[in-house]
Amino acid sequence: MTKSKTKAVILLKSALARITLTPHTLAFFLLSVIHCLAQGLTAAFVYSEDASTFTFVNNVLHTAEVPRNEVARLFRSGDDLTLKLCTAAPIGNVYKECMTIWETGMAANTTTSVVPRFVELDSLDLRDEHVTIARRSPEDAFLRPVRNATDGSIAGVQLDYDGNTVFLSETCARMLEYPGRILDNSQREDLALVGSQFWLLGLSTFGILYNSIPHIWAVVFARVMQTSWATYTIWRTEDVKFRYETLIVDNSTPCHFDIMPSYFATRLALQIPELVLNVTALISTTFLAWHIVKGYSSSTIRRVGPPPQVMRLYKFFLIDSMFLQLALFFTVTAISLWVDQLRNSEIAVLAEHSPLYYALFIFTIVTIVPWIGWFAIRREMKLLMAAFLFLNLCYIVGWSVMFYSQVYTWTFIEWPFFGCTTLVSFIVLIGAFVFGIICWTGFGKGLEHYLHVEAVLTESDFDPDVFANDTEKSPTRSKASSPIIRCPSALSDPLPEGISTIKKDQNWDFADVDRPRIYTVDFRDTRKGSAATLPK
Repeated sequence: MTKSKTKAVILLKSALARITLTPHTLAFFLLSVIHCLAQGLTAAFVYSEDASTFTFVNNVLHTAEVPRNEVARLFRSGDDLTLKLCTAAPIGNVYKECMTIWETGMAANTTTSVVPRFVELDSLDLRDEHVTIARRSPEDAFLRPVRNATDGSIAGVQLDYDGNTVFLSETCARMLEYPGRILDNSQREDLALVGSQFWLLGLSTFGILYNSIPHIWAVVFARVMQTSWATYTIWRTEDVKFRYETLIVDNSTPCHFDIMPSYFATRLALQIPELVLNVTALISTTFLAWHIVKGYSSSTIRRVGPPPQVMRLYKFFLIDSMFLQLALFFTVTAISLWVDQLRNSEIAVLAEHSPLYYALFIFTIVTIVPWIGWFAIRREMKLLMAAFLFLNLCYIVGWSVMFYSQVYTWTFIEWPFFGCTTLVSFIVLIGAFVFGIICWTGFGKGLEHYLHVEAVLTESDFDPDVFANDTEKSPTRSKASSPIIRCPSALSDPLPEGISTIKKDQNWDFADVDRPRIYTVDFRDTRKGSAATLPK
């Protein structure tokens, strides 16, 4: 067996030992895998529904040649709705650039202000330009533009399905910009939620493999956020349905036609089981996390026992790594959502400083490698750590400055998912920065040596053991309780049970200057009548 294969087998065996350490750790890992697949598949089905419905609405907009330099903004007062179309981000003092296209009670007289659905089109020019509609639209439906016979301008869109002809006026087509934008953003949310399931599985696995209490609680926190969001989306779907019916379906509206009849029923049928999965995942994860944390608080499985001060630094290191992994997902997700808006929505036309936005995005994506901070802390490399903290500060300042952009601020306010993701990304970036400084102040106090010894012993297939974490309280244990037998090491404090004798690493090659020497320890029990032996 080659050296690389041997190392892979050793690492796999070590990972398996930590996953199967207790029934709770094994159940935690297996449930993480199951929920990742189940919830990821459910979110994928929701994405398919949103994508196909958006394709239909987008076909109507393109067929009607709706201009891309306007954005729809809905104002609401109770059940009264006012829809405006703006040629600038509708925030601050730009409302003078907005035009009211429809409001509640505006079109009470449908004979003069609203074009009937089934009409005689003798005065209109029907071009033979068919566009096939997506499967979520009326079955076997086709679109064609309807132009004025006099000047050739677009008068509306003709929808043919099941032998029926429906005419959607230009006003109706422009009003579809609002549900189209909601569907477009929903697609992005769905993809982010699919990705979050795999990220959450990685976070859970990391917590188990490194006996990390911060990562375990981070998984619970993520489950709380996902469950809260799943609950909110069910309410939001019903609310969007009300807005859609008021703006598009009601008889007093320019459209007065349901162009996506099965969308809301299908989406709710998928969101309810998604909420059930989130609730079961939250309950099971919280229960298992509580028992795992109780076990990790008393003892963990390691190959070398560090003194309390090193263990304290190691906990700070794990907390910072937790924030780094949270920052990786939330920051990359938030800025990706923003750039996709900037490229593929009406924001692309309204944004005035797009090159600067793209430059900040590229800088963040290229430099946001969380393992820079991880590597710098493990090796206690001060210059690299300074570079990591500087980059972290640049992300916080750079993306905070983005709020001076009206289109960015409007997107943050108008799109709840983007706003929540961006807010969490700022919180975890600040957490990574603070705990990075705390870890930096602990350089030179033994953490690097402990992590190196643990890594080398792992590669050498050295058998791990269970070590008590609260070593300061262990001497005061009751004599009736079973004594804790620890594997002594050069890092451990002197043990009252015996004497540790340090020996040099006999296998160390002088030419291998990249690896420091490893010291082994012989332990001689000095207690009278003691029959305790060290684990092999």
